[in-house]
Amino acid sequence: MKRSTIFLIALLYLLVLLTLGLLFFTWPAFASLLPRSLGPVPIGVPWFGALGAVLLSLTGVFEHEHDWDESYWPWHIARPLIGIALGVVSVIILQAGILAVGSSPSPTPSPSPTPTPKASPSPSSSSNLSSSPTPSSSPSASPDSSPSPTPNGSPNAPPAKMPANLLYYLIAFLVGYREETFRELIKRLVDVILSPGGGSATVPAIHGVNPDQVPHNAPTQVVITGSGFADTQSVKFGLSVAQFTVNSDGLLTAMPLAVAAPGAVPLTVTTKGGSATHQFTFT
Repeated sequence: MKRSTIFLIALLYLLVLLTLGLLFFTWPAFASLLPRSLGPVPIGVPWFGALGAVLLSLTGVFEHEHDWDESYWPWHIARPLIGIALGVVSVIILQAGILAVGSSPSPTPSPSPTPTPKASPSPSSSSNLSSSPTPSSSPSASPDSSPSPTPNGSPNAPPAKMPANLLYYLIAFLVGYREETFRELIKRLVDVILSPGGGSATVPAIHGVNPDQVPHNAPTQVVITGSGFADTQSVKFGLSVAQFTVNSDGLLTAMPLAVAAPGAVPLTVTTKGGSATHQFTFT
């Protein structure tokens, strides 16, 4: 799908999200139709996750102007749904961590001291005061009786606190915008927890490429020799993802896509054990 088409789709996503946010905050009747939360997740978390994901898609449209890969169009179409899913999962993970350490995501205001009521004068004392007036019997304002003003102008105003769920909203937005980083963190965490002990993946190595240069405007099959290719996850020529076949632990065949302009790029083979690079040239 063309870059201009993806831009229009991402822009439409953004307009829809901004419209929903405007309705939620300015139209109480619309907000009343929505639940306050989805289970343990505040209702605003999916919106912030989708917003971050759509902004990531728009960023990619401009950052990849010269190496646009049209095969990524499903990734852009699914951006809001991916952002919602990752935002919800990230908040649940955060909540699980908060419960595990027994803390709270927002500061809890300390209870204000209860004022002690003053004792009212007894009738006998009031009659004595009225029978023998003294200079102190006339009402006078005590300097300590009036409430002291606070910087915001209202007396005895409570201290400001962080808005509810602000941390959750921020986490959902950041995960939606940096979803690749979040996915890498989750994969590493799962590998540490669930991977069997006593084994380690082999780091790949590239010994040779045949041919080591191909035309930039015509897809050509490339044979890569080396070692540690059995668990290959991706093959890239620069930023362009190539189709590949694992023939054996020491042999790969890859088909780089046509690129916009000739030049030297790194050929990268990525496996579970790491990555290996080799210089490659498009003529």
